[in-house]
Amino acid sequence: MTVEKQQPHQTRNYEFYSAQYARFRSNLAADIRREAYGKDLGQQGWRTLGEQEEIINLVNERPQGRLLDVACGSGGPSIAIAATTGGRLTGVDIEEAAIEQARILAADAHLPDKATFLVADCSQPLPFGPGEFDVISCIDAIIHLTDRRTVFADWFRLLAPGGRLILADACVLTGDISKEELDIRASQGKFHLVPAGFNEGMLEGAGFELRSCKDTTDAVASLAMRLCRARESRRDALLEEEDAIWFENRQAFLATTAELAATARLSRFLYVAEKPQS
Repeated sequence: MTVEKQQPHQTRNYEFYSAQYARFRSNLAADIRREAYGKDLGQQGWRTLGEQEEIINLVNERPQGRLLDVACGSGGPSIAIAATTGGRLTGVDIEEAAIEQARILAADAHLPDKATFLVADCSQPLPFGPGEFDVISCIDAIIHLTDRRTVFADWFRLLAPGGRLILADACVLTGDISKEELDIRASQGKFHLVPAGFNEGMLEGAGFELRSCKDTTDAVASLAMRLCRARESRRDALLEEEDAIWFENRQAFLATTAELAATARLSRFLYVAEKPQS
């Protein structure tokens, strides 16, 4: 894969999520998602349509289908999962603008009675009872949560016996990264990367049984580059919605993310773990 080089020193931390959600429903944003992902589900991470189908199957295997999506963002992919599986969805995210968009999407999907979205700090114990969920998902958001030991222990508490955890971490360190590259990759806010094997050990320490660990790094390289190119081809239109600094920072982020994934220096893994029946 050929990746366009950026000038690392040009990128600084910038407010990504509030601006992203403010433009979330624009036709331009939807066009970019369709080009990059193949279908607009309201997604913005590194989940492919194939992985979306895998997650649907994993949720379907838990009969009651009570799904908690942690750090759900706009909730689009999980709303699509709930619509397909018929399960009940609860989504939590710290961004009020994200939860507002999720509620709109749920209403558009005619799921107001089967989808609930709450503003919550996902690094803290969540306001639900023990065993309240059959499946917990956290896709590409664990990097923003502090103290994984506490977070995993809380997820273990929230799952019913035999419940399933679906976790994607796109910031597993598998090679050498420069300070400049790290600054760009971490430019969108709170950021935690971990070494290979760390998540497996932490999950098992929390009581989970690890069922699978799948390397999905190639998807990050491909999606990041497609997003970068889709945005670049719409530069003039995007500059009417975004200021020039925000646009360039986003492009640098996507190009650097693609480069780190394509060279397998920062990897993404999809973990499936379960809470024992007893």
